[in-house]
Amino acid sequence: MKTVIKIFLTVSLFAIALHAQAPTSEVVVNKMIEAYGGEKSIMQLNNYEQFWHIETKTRDTNGTDTRAVHMPILLRTELVYPHKTEVRTLINDYGTKQFGQKKVQAEGAMLDAMKLQLMRLFHPLVLKEKLGDITLSETSEHYVLDLKAGSISAEYFVSKKSYLIEKVVGHLKMGSQGMEFLTLYEDYTSLNGVMLPRKEVKYAGSVNTAVMRLQKMTFTAPPQKHR
Repeated sequence: MKTVIKIFLTVSLFAIALHAQAPTSEVVVNKMIEAYGGEKSIMQLNNYEQFWHIETKTRDTNGTDTRAVHMPILLRTELVYPHKTEVRTLINDYGTKQFGQKKVQAEGAMLDAMKLQLMRLFHPLVLKEKLGDITLSETSEHYVLDLKAGSISAEYFVSKKSYLIEKVVGHLKMGSQGMEFLTLYEDYTSLNGVMLPRKEVKYAGSVNTAVMRLQKMTFTAPPQKHR
């Protein structure tokens, strides 16, 4: 009987110790802020423009992506390929897509996909503001911050070694079916004191759709007016 009690107490103390060591979402995000360069440096990621080369994996033609970001409400991307140009603009919950001279309002799954594109770019300061909507889990190599926003969600896989985001998985629904978008972030470097990835590997479901490489980045002033 004494042996059973000792085993029970040992297991209980071990479980309590593990629970005490488990970090919270706030602890993980605060460590991310340090890893990315500190609050002042990260604030530069509130407003910026980037130019990416796109190596497409589903067809033979490559392209470019000119991206403008104003956190946490605006994302504009201009995709240019030899055979077409597409401009996507999201401001708050309003999105449009323009193909040549034709512009359409994004609704339903199309709009949700645009929202996920902006969510995946959230930096640690934005995540800190949304801690109330985040749940934390972990794998052997990552802390996983799961941010829910209505019918969509994004999982941020944060390296336990570097506290940098190594991948983001976005989830949305298309009718009764779920859709998953994965982006891997690689080749981190410091620019003006803030860490950022220079390579993105993108998947739709299990299909590798593109590899993107950063060519140019400029920090910009916040816009004076939104729609």
